[in-house]
Amino acid sequence: MKEEDYQRLINKAIKALDNANEKQPERLRFGAAVLSKQGNIYSSGNYWSDTAFLVLHAEQAALAHAASHGERDILAIACVSTEDEKKEKFCHPCGVCKQLIYENSRNSKIDVEVVMANLKGEYIAKKISEIISYPWPTD
Repeated sequence: MKEEDYQRLINKAIKALDNANEKQPERLRFGAAVLSKQGNIYSSGNYWSDTAFLVLHAEQAALAHAASHGERDILAIACVSTEDEKKEKFCHPCGVCKQLIYENSRNSKIDVEVVMANLKGEYIAKKISEIISYPWPTD
């Protein structure tokens, strides 16, 4: 990807923070954006629930948003969060989201690029195959 592609994806993920379903604005929010093979970007904030069980992570929601538009071939996904007041900490997907990104990668045969960004627009990009340990299934 080109630098402008990374920045465009990160900016969409940051904008998605505004749409996180959170009743308490001071609580932690996450944003994610995916870049489809067709060149479209789909983003989402996390969707909080009163129970921890019903929470939808931003990465999950962004992947579902793309899929709802018939786009399952994902080239990259960017992740951001409000967890660092200095806006310097890179947001890493949790284990559940890594597994979901891996499954998408496995099904599409595309080693999805995971862009772990901060709110300053700085990032680290790694392929999902580099950051997931012990994925399932392993065939």
